[in-house]
Amino acid sequence: MKTLTLLLLTALAAGAKGYLIKVPTSPVIQPRIAPVGWVHVQKLILPLFENVCEESKNPIVVRLSQEFKLDMSNGNYLKPEVITNLQALKTGKGLLPKGEIFTEYNMDHVNELRIIYELFYNAKDFDTFYKAACWARQNINCGLFVDALYSAILSRKDMERVSVPAPYEILPNYFIRKDFIIKASTLIAGDEVSPSDYIRNDGNSYILDVNYTTNVYDNTDESKLVYFYEDIGLNSYYYLTKLKMSSWINTNPINNKYGEYLYFLIKQLMARYNLERYSYGLPELEGINWDYINTLPYDPMLVYSDGNDFSHREFTHLEGNEKLTLLQNIENNIATIVAHMRDGGYNKSEILKHLMEILITSDKSYENLALQILSEDTIVNKRPPTVLGHYMTILRDPVFWAINKKMVDIVDNALKVLPGYTRNELYFPGVEVLNVDVKKMMTAFESFDFDVTDALETGENDTKFKVKISQSRLNHKPFSIKVNISSLVTQKGLLKIYLGPKVLPGEHVVKKNLFMLLDCSEVNLKVGGNIITRTSADMGDSSDDLLSLYTIKKKIEDAEFGLNALTLKLIDEQIKFPSRLVIPKGLPEGLPLQIFVFIVPFVKAIGGRMINAEVNKDALLSPGYPLDLDIEVRELFDLPNALVKDIVVTHKGSNDKTNYANTYGPKSWQNSEYNTPNEPVILSLAARPDFTLRKEPIDYKSKKGQYGKKEDYAAKRDFKYKKDYTKEVDKTVATNNDNYITKVTTDKVITIIPDDNINTNKDNFEYVVNTDMHIDGSNTFSLDKKIQDKDNNEEFSIDITRDKKIVPDESLENSNEINYYNKVDKEKHIDISKPTNWPTTTKPTTIKRFFSIYDILPDYFESNEKVYE
Repeated sequence: MKTLTLLLLTALAAGAKGYLIKVPTSPVIQPRIAPVGWVHVQKLILPLFENVCEESKNPIVVRLSQEFKLDMSNGNYLKPEVITNLQALKTGKGLLPKGEIFTEYNMDHVNELRIIYELFYNAKDFDTFYKAACWARQNINCGLFVDALYSAILSRKDMERVSVPAPYEILPNYFIRKDFIIKASTLIAGDEVSPSDYIRNDGNSYILDVNYTTNVYDNTDESKLVYFYEDIGLNSYYYLTKLKMSSWINTNPINNKYGEYLYFLIKQLMARYNLERYSYGLPELEGINWDYINTLPYDPMLVYSDGNDFSHREFTHLEGNEKLTLLQNIENNIATIVAHMRDGGYNKSEILKHLMEILITSDKSYENLALQILSEDTIVNKRPPTVLGHYMTILRDPVFWAINKKMVDIVDNALKVLPGYTRNELYFPGVEVLNVDVKKMMTAFESFDFDVTDALETGENDTKFKVKISQSRLNHKPFSIKVNISSLVTQKGLLKIYLGPKVLPGEHVVKKNLFMLLDCSEVNLKVGGNIITRTSADMGDSSDDLLSLYTIKKKIEDAEFGLNALTLKLIDEQIKFPSRLVIPKGLPEGLPLQIFVFIVPFVKAIGGRMINAEVNKDALLSPGYPLDLDIEVRELFDLPNALVKDIVVTHKGSNDKTNYANTYGPKSWQNSEYNTPNEPVILSLAARPDFTLRKEPIDYKSKKGQYGKKEDYAAKRDFKYKKDYTKEVDKTVATNNDNYITKVTTDKVITIIPDDNINTNKDNFEYVVNTDMHIDGSNTFSLDKKIQDKDNNEEFSIDITRDKKIVPDESLENSNEINYYNKVDKEKHIDISKPTNWPTTTKPTTIKRFFSIYDILPDYFESNEKVYE
């Protein structure tokens, strides 16, 4: 058990005594050492990944592929129907030809992928799996095979500690510009080449220094972020995570909270992306607007294995497009679905699972429809897919982020109908976060090399040298976060650390979606003060780069000769968010950010004794808690177990966007020296983008002379007041077809905000007229009032904002069945919190119910089951 040691000194009259208190933090997990069997498994897996678009020449793969037979009688598969399904596919539509381009957004391709995956997954032992994989390696489409193989390894227990090679080493043409891929291929083919600006030799290797696709849209905001879009680690993470979270992989342990985790994934991506925009002073990204798509044509500069280019995404004309109508119907009715699911007794997990089916996972989901609209040109003209057709490449296109942002906004707005977290669900009794100390955070671009020789080699080549790709990527100096926590009792806690832009006080609720979860860890609290240190290496929601094929082979050889042991690491720990990218690129003068620390009682996912009987376990186990539902500033950010801390992130090197093009800097932060800015770091509001600034700056000069002496202040103050009062009113209600009078309580808050020109004594004014009453359909309405200066007979306008809340009488057992006669809500639902002077009707309101998205769009969606009873 890793421990921290605190030294407490108690001063006494006669002297001082010292006490040592050991405070356990999260345990250090030592990697397991692989036994001989694991070394053998790891060794057999590697040939399946080598040069996947060419037939394997490995003698074991060739022999086993020939021995494979589709025979149900031998009992080698847990589900015999997987053999039947594969036989039906081969005799029916047939396998996808090896020369075709596979895409995860073509449903025919996905159905074949599912059949191959189930064949792999249901093999009763590793030998059966490996024989099937060898057959598939030689006979099916290479893109489909790579997806099926990765998916099987991510799911099977007998391979849960296998080291998987990085996707960018398997299919580098999906990650690197085509001109560099072509040059690398010619080098491997034996063409003579002389060193140039981007080709250099290092020992027995040629190294190509590659750039990003900046010249495609140099004059746009997106050109500044191209290193983020095209980061090979980020794209590999998204690809493997999408495979792991495929809705048809039923082995996932998070399936009971599948919707929550999928929503958390897309929300985390948007928060991290907006942090990178914030680094360049860009505003928060807006979701895609289908009425006006402000997107430029996009050329990814990538090439397929068959030599054809990835298609450009051209400008899309949407007039008369039926799929566009379906998209807009989904957008307009999601909130209604959530409201009815809530009324039907469904919890948040069930609601989010259904929303993710509508938006992402179903065949005709919002995401699929959107991508089909943007790719219609390639379908009509029978051109190769764009980058939007592949999990490996979809992040490269800026339009993906606009679609993703739109889906986050749709869900976030729909969830507002759910009740927010109560204080008991947020409060940690007896625990207080006293302080947060963050050591210097610094970012820089560093070069990264990886080998592409095996992936680009053809059958005729017998290359005697290596060809490597070198690319500059964003990285950061190792950092640590120290959290000082006080506890009245010994107990366990769950510590969550979020990172977001610097926002003004009171804006954290509005900007909560801009905060990304940086770390979530179990901590042991002792009585008194506890210093919890979390380093960038400890953070459990991120991982280092995947091991290269060369490194894995070297470890296997060392283990076989007894020189070293092959370490085992769970595959789930290998494919997390890239640790290099957990913080955005800083600024030389310092990028102002905020860390939000929140600690709650620790609750195991398997249940167990609750620390606090009033704590909601479902809330604590939600991945998005506490920022996934509507919250009040005082309900969360003012709690003693929460704290917001200002920090800065600096950047080493030039801030020019072309700086990362040819960077050959040190590869290890530990061997680097860092330049500290000579000038003090200033947390300047002017350095922040518009989405964190006040809409109107304060004009201090205009306020000169407003403030008199203390004794005159009461008389000279602004004409502004706030009035709170509560009263009971009689209302006519109908329930069970009977009318009767009952009392309800009305809470009313009135705020009067004067015109800017009013700066005199309020006693000189009188009300003249009450006009222009405006009701906006919420719990708030405003009135334009005019007041008259008695001395000058001048009229001024003031705004009155009134908040009202109606609380039904306790005798009304089910307020949802009550129809208020003095309320109007003609279409969707009854809102019992309308103002008391809302226009009246003569008959109860009729409720129109939409049970699911399939009922809203019956001509397009086909479903055999309802979401509701």
